[in-house]
Amino acid sequence: MRISDWSQKQKIVIGALTGVMLLLIVLFAVLASRSASPAFDPDGPDDDEVQFIDEGVVSLNAEATPPPDLVLDFRPDPAYPLPENGAVLPLGGAYAIGGTVYANYPIDSVHVSVSCAHNNKGVYPYRRAVHLSHGSVGVYALTDASTDEGASLSSLVDFTGFTVGLHTLKISVAVKGSRAVEVCRCTFRVVGDEWETITKESFPDSYPEALKFFGDDTRFLYRFQRVNGRYILADPAWEDAYITSIPGYPDGTNWLVHIDAVPYFEKAFAYLDTSVLRVHGTNGDTGLIRASALITEYDGCYVSRFTSSLKAISHHSFGTAVDVNASMEPNKNNDANTALIDDDVKGHLTFNGILEADGVPYYDFTYDGAYGLDPNGVPETCVNYLLYELGFFRAGFDWAHYYKSTSDAMHFCLSEFVTYKHDDAQHGLRKVKEYADPVETDKPLPAKDALPSPAPLPSASPAQP
Repeated sequence: MRISDWSQKQKIVIGALTGVMLLLIVLFAVLASRSASPAFDPDGPDDDEVQFIDEGVVSLNAEATPPPDLVLDFRPDPAYPLPENGAVLPLGGAYAIGGTVYANYPIDSVHVSVSCAHNNKGVYPYRRAVHLSHGSVGVYALTDASTDEGASLSSLVDFTGFTVGLHTLKISVAVKGSRAVEVCRCTFRVVGDEWETITKESFPDSYPEALKFFGDDTRFLYRFQRVNGRYILADPAWEDAYITSIPGYPDGTNWLVHIDAVPYFEKAFAYLDTSVLRVHGTNGDTGLIRASALITEYDGCYVSRFTSSLKAISHHSFGTAVDVNASMEPNKNNDANTALIDDDVKGHLTFNGILEADGVPYYDFTYDGAYGLDPNGVPETCVNYLLYELGFFRAGFDWAHYYKSTSDAMHFCLSEFVTYKHDDAQHGLRKVKEYADPVETDKPLPAKDALPSPAPLPSASPAQP
């Protein structure tokens, strides 16, 4: 039937239905757009709505930047103090926080976030917030219940649900039309009553090496509690007694290490900071750079955990192993990288001997391969080899590239069993046999930013085997 054959009544009914359908489509589009806009959740933003920035800003709206003259302050409440950094709180125990935040603009909201290291399950990340849309003052006490939620922020934060682990609590404040800015943070441990202990059986093959390094098993066989997956929480008393921090690389980053390992790390740093090298060839010329500059990424030293098998203890748990440059593909833990690094270092990196530029000795290398470069212009396949050759090896570390079953080239260690050695005729990669070491001489190096320029085409000595 053609439309022209429809009766007037049919045309009216069809027109009305079409209008209703169009109206429903428009309403649906409006509702969909509103649901796509981030509505405020009183429990805090979801993961994709929050960005933790290094300087301590929590961004709820990247476009709503704080006023340039914003002044914020947090003053503790002696009656309800925040946990002291490093405090130990009992599992399942209640704890009330207090304090007052101050701003030179009207406060819109105050937030508390709590994270647990190596655990993002269950209640984590934990967020609570209160809003003060009815007010126009720049003062809020965490125990004040006159909020939009009808409750104080202190009462909304429930410590009884926190699990075993190392926690970080942050307090942030948002003024009208601004994102939230962190004003205070503290760390604390939550510990239960039941303990397990690291034993000899926790080591598949390296207990003798660990005992030899430490000399006394009380220095590394400690009590622990499970956190999540392979991660554990060390006995706080053991950790406080044996774990310390030292300035490392890059840029003075704090490295957490065992107190017995400090001299070894400091010796490695001295070698790396006073050893100058140059790599030139098919990928260009690095010029003279310090070996320490090759550490562009610190990926952790002391981290209490088992290996991925959940049975063998990791030597990171003792602060005697460190991972660096982990994001570089050749340094990732897999079998294929054994051949990749071996082939590139053995077949494409040639040591030309110790040369000099303006009286500064440097280790000269030629590279004729084509692998991608690190930020200094050194092939990624050779970066951690050079760190080991010129620094860690000389300070007494082993390199996990020499594991029998895999290559874990990011990993340098003091107390483990590593099957192959650096100078092994079949598996080792050692090229430098003698060292020009200003640490052991009276000849100083120039300032870090004043290294001389080497000759464009140095006269290289014959390659050493």
